[in-house]
Amino acid sequence: MKEKDIFKLVRYGFAVVQSVITILFLYFLAKLDVLPQKYFFLAVGVLVVLCVLNVILQFKKIPGIIMMVIGIIISIGLGIACIYIAKTTDVMNKTAGADEQIDKMLVYVLADDEAKSLGDAADYTYGILSSKGREATDKTIEEINKTINKEIAIKEYDDFFSMIDGLYNGDVKAIILNEAYIDVIIETEGYEDFKDKVKELLMTEVKSKVEWYEQDDDSSIKLNSDVFTLYISGIDTYGSVAKTSRSDVNIIAVVNTKTKQILLVSTPRDYYVPLSISNGVKDKLTHAGLYGINCSKDTLSMIYDLDIQYYFRLNFDGFIKIIDKLGGVTVHSDYAFTTRSGHYNIQVGDNKLNDKEALAFARERYALADGDRQRGRDQMEVIKAVINEMASSKLLYNYTDIMDAISDCFQTSMPKDMIQSLVKMQINDMKKWNIVSCSADGTGTRSSTYSIPQRDNLWVMIPDESTIEHAKELIQQVIDGKIISE
Repeated sequence: MKEKDIFKLVRYGFAVVQSVITILFLYFLAKLDVLPQKYFFLAVGVLVVLCVLNVILQFKKIPGIIMMVIGIIISIGLGIACIYIAKTTDVMNKTAGADEQIDKMLVYVLADDEAKSLGDAADYTYGILSSKGREATDKTIEEINKTINKEIAIKEYDDFFSMIDGLYNGDVKAIILNEAYIDVIIETEGYEDFKDKVKELLMTEVKSKVEWYEQDDDSSIKLNSDVFTLYISGIDTYGSVAKTSRSDVNIIAVVNTKTKQILLVSTPRDYYVPLSISNGVKDKLTHAGLYGINCSKDTLSMIYDLDIQYYFRLNFDGFIKIIDKLGGVTVHSDYAFTTRSGHYNIQVGDNKLNDKEALAFARERYALADGDRQRGRDQMEVIKAVINEMASSKLLYNYTDIMDAISDCFQTSMPKDMIQSLVKMQINDMKKWNIVSCSADGTGTRSSTYSIPQRDNLWVMIPDESTIEHAKELIQQVIDGKIISE
């Protein structure tokens, strides 16, 4: 075979490779399903024409060589795009339409107890909570019974402090406790050394389904087809974002897709309100998260008399992984302070922070005069800083690692097809969004709570009803299609 014939076959071979990669790209793009039809078919048309043109021009030497080089460049670009699109689709599948909640359940005995396994504790009486988180507790009991091949004896307690006291004084020799309660326990005076006084015999994850949204016809604020509501929950814990935990950030997003208006309503974590499960007994809003994401969402629905359709969870510990992959972020601080964790010095104005510094900045409240209020604002600063960095070229340099980090720290009950529709809408009109925010406020005091009834000195915030009413007025304006600017 002549050399020119071999070269011609090579050129045709590259044309075939381009066609195959083009087909793969269009397949992945169709699977992602975020492009409006007119843009998708335009992409199909352009890429098909380029493939056909590449094949036809191979009959001519010089144009064929030029088109081969162009085809190689296009193939490389489409190949990289296939990797990015496949990763994006995978992340969307993992984070959208979430319907699972994880309770990490623990069995504890005293640190000096001779038992080293559940078998050693088969004849022990186990302390359990009588009502709080009972479903996860019962599933844990089933697992214990199955493991030791007998039914354990149990004693019920109304709250976890009474149960811990029962373990300390010998009324029971083991307790079953949700890990979500641990931080609450060790932050309470007299129980700071709880983890030193006990040892773990079992750790098990109890998975349960989170009920999907059902419209609440009793809400005074009625939604329409152009509006949806989203509860944004910021948790500060290690492990899965689906794990039950206190919610430190509680924001309601009211979105009008027709007027391109978003209202963010922030509610302090210490707000002293009845929980959706507490039969009128008041508690801190953050404690609602101990009983599942729906408890937090439904409690906020009660505060604002608003039907909240979806939730979006953000795990700040996981969020920090993204900052590490981005090489740090620049955040703005209203105050100069030193963080308790890590003792990092934060200056007034812009601060370039690495992942550990950003986490300490987002967690800090004790060094700030405005406490939790300022912490909430600082956490929003970290979120905005990450969004700004991801909008830059840094995202492309470490795309797959960043996408993996995103899948670990985000979770939403919003269906995948709804997210795709929103992206299509935005690409189609490219209109800017008007984003405004407001915050509920109140007065600090000390009181007992539903979660910790025997402690009457917990710091809580009595709601200022005027700020709630103001937020409700703004919500109604967004629903009515009015543009607000405050």
